[in-house]
Order: sequence, then structure tokens, then C-alpha cells
Amino acid sequence: MNFKVLIVDDDYINRMLLTSLLKRTLYKIEIIESVDGEDALRKCKENLDIQLILLDVEMPNMDGSKFLINYKKNRSLPDIPIIAVSSNDLRIKEILELGAHSFLVKPVTEEKLLSAIMKSQKKQR
Repeated sequence: MNFKVLIVDDDYINRMLLTSLLKRTLYKIEIIESVDGEDALRKCKENLDIQLILLDVEMPNMDGSKFLINYKKNRSLPDIPIIAVSSNDLRIKEILELGAHSFLVKPVTEEKLLSAIMKSQKKQR
């Protein structure tokens, strides 16, 4: 079985970087990409077996905080780990209070990403 991850970021290069880091370190992985919070909510509803969300905070249309509010409000979506990613660390408290399991400041390193994933998976058990 593949580990299914949704990467939500409006920047193509950031999505590719995260995909590359994940594929280099995780054996069986399936990546779903999304460009904003609205698209991500739709993809979450279509893929209820997603096991992790990597969520950019600053995006057009629906940013990370609005995504978290809408995701947590929707009782039909599973409670899965959401790791917020942003170049702006001023919103850490807000994002964590809205339900993100952890917060990574860009640029994301392989070590920080894997550590956050491992911690989020332990919290789920």
C-alpha cells in the first residue's frame, strides 16, 4: 500500500521540491498536488485515503488558515496529520491553533520534513 500525500502549494517549484524530498526518502508514496485551499478541499473529498497533507500557508483563493477551518469543520473528512509550511513564521501559533499538527519554515530540509512526518504519524496512533 502506498503512503498517500496531498501537497498544497500555489508555487510549482515548491510542490516539486516537496515531491522530490518525499520520493527520495519514502519507499512507496503517492503524491496528489493541489494549487490552493479550494482545490485541496475538493481533492480531500475525492481521496478519503489521503494520509498526510503538506499545506502552504500563503496562497491565493483560499489560504492555509481558511483551508484548515473548512477542513476541520467538515465532519466527513478524516482527521489526518496536516503539516503547515510557510516562509513566514509569524503565523505559527494561529495555524497550530486551527489544527495543523506541525509547522515548518521554508526552506524545508529533508531532515525537518521527515522529523515532522514521523512525529505526526506517532500522534495519530
